[in-house]
Amino acid sequence: MPRGLRNNNPLNIRRSSSRWLGEVDTLNGRRDTTFCQFSDLQYGYRAAAKLLRTYQTKYGCRTPEQIISRWAPPHENSTRAYIAQVTEQMTRQGGQRITATSPISLHDTDTLRLLITAMHRVENGQAPSPQAINDLNNALALI
Repeated sequence: MPRGLRNNNPLNIRRSSSRWLGEVDTLNGRRDTTFCQFSDLQYGYRAAAKLLRTYQTKYGCRTPEQIISRWAPPHENSTRAYIAQVTEQMTRQGGQRITATSPISLHDTDTLRLLITAMHRVENGQAPSPQAINDLNNALALI
């Protein structure tokens, strides 16, 4: 099972001094010192959604390229490949063409869901399960 799913943190949010709702110190008897761990997958999705919206409102990230470049910087990731995979998935799932420079609104729940689902696929190497989609929908209803 991918690390993000073992941690109930499907977008692999890094630990910080701030604590997220549902964040735990250990999960199933182990502690990940790099990435947050959540008591439930829904909390991991909620934290990701709130953080992505913050990127848009506080930092002015309006395109997939800007959002993902901040989320997965080139010194840690193959950011160009990440952006390409996310925009391809968003286009396929959303039914309209999304490019790296397409402006998107993460205050639109459907767009936010598409982005998180696509990022989940990149971060974990697999599409979210039906249960994970249910957890994502529940998380989005809470924000």
